[in-house]
Amino acid sequence: MKPFRFKLQTALDLKLRQEDALKGELQRQQEAVREKEAELARLRNTMADAVDNIRPHAGMPFDVEERRLFNHYWLRLKELEARQETELQREQSKLEEIRQRLLEMMRDRKVMERLKEKHLADYKKTLLREEQKLLDEMALNRFIGNHQYTE
Repeated sequence: MKPFRFKLQTALDLKLRQEDALKGELQRQQEAVREKEAELARLRNTMADAVDNIRPHAGMPFDVEERRLFNHYWLRLKELEARQETELQREQSKLEEIRQRLLEMMRDRKVMERLKEKHLADYKKTLLREEQKLLDEMALNRFIGNHQYTE
């Protein structure tokens, strides 16, 4: 019975190390998502500033060349925004995948812990039965020994 318990403990230790590694990976991925969100927010601020700067002011002449350049710039910003959103979605899906793997790993570990506890309880019951048998045998031997001397 002991070798199984040690194998179970070794497997449980391995699961714990894997779970810790996955938690670290989850933290790194959360940071990557936060960085992508911050990049997207900065880009959107840049876009808002650009729109504010291109609006005509009272008494200012309308410059066609400036408007054409702004349109090219705006199209480039929109492309960057689309790319950033795609990258953010990719990072978020990676994050969700890691979360799912971590949840599954935690469930597996808990099952193994319960199995270990059950095995330990069974082992203790077996030891108690063996101990009780030994005590019963000792009591029987004593009773027989005492009974033989009295006859």
